[in-house]
Amino acid sequence: MKKFMILLVLLVLAVSVSAGSDCRISETDYNFGKTVQKATLTHDFWIYSTGDVPLEILKVVPGCGCTKSWLSDSLIAPGDSARLHIIFATGRYRGNVSKRPYIITNMSADKVFMKINADLQVKPEASYPVAVNPPIIDVSQFDERPRTKAGFMIENRTDEVLNLKLTDVASKSFTVKLPDKVKPGESVQGVVIINEDALGSGFEESFTFEVTGSERDVYSVPVRRMLKGKITNETGGK
Repeated sequence: MKKFMILLVLLVLAVSVSAGSDCRISETDYNFGKTVQKATLTHDFWIYSTGDVPLEILKVVPGCGCTKSWLSDSLIAPGDSARLHIIFATGRYRGNVSKRPYIITNMSADKVFMKINADLQVKPEASYPVAVNPPIIDVSQFDERPRTKAGFMIENRTDEVLNLKLTDVASKSFTVKLPDKVKPGESVQGVVIINEDALGSGFEESFTFEVTGSERDVYSVPVRRMLKGKITNETGGK
């Protein structure tokens, strides 16, 4: 009987050790790159439950008063994930800025940090190697006809062909159409198209794209939408 009890205790301890809870973050360091003041930037971090028991998010700390967040689910089943949405108000910051949001889980008392970085341009019209015009894309609606899209220009200020690539448009209220190249000294047009399920709401979000030539640069472009007037079922844009 005594041997049986010892074996039972050892078995329970073995199960307790193996049934640990763990998590993985999709990325721990996100770069918004060059962007503008007095705007809102958004990015989603994905939290994955990699243990064999549910992962519980006990606390989310965005970083400071200029940063907010919301979490899609605080209890994540093994093998599943949850979306942590980070909202950064750039305000009057200038130059390189970093914020460190973190979470606390039932895994341990240790903080699980993430990091966001941005290079706030005081004069975005003078940005190099490209300039985005307008630097903040406004798709606001002021009458009953839905406004579904807005254009913007990307100017190449170098003497080489630059490649353009969208890197963060997931889970946004819009899609972005962007040419893949821009010739030296020329400009190309991109378009922001509001998703149908977002036409009846206002939002402040952003998208990020990469510029590559002899060097690599990253840009984030804020997109804002305010509503005034009644939304109809008409389609089309301005």
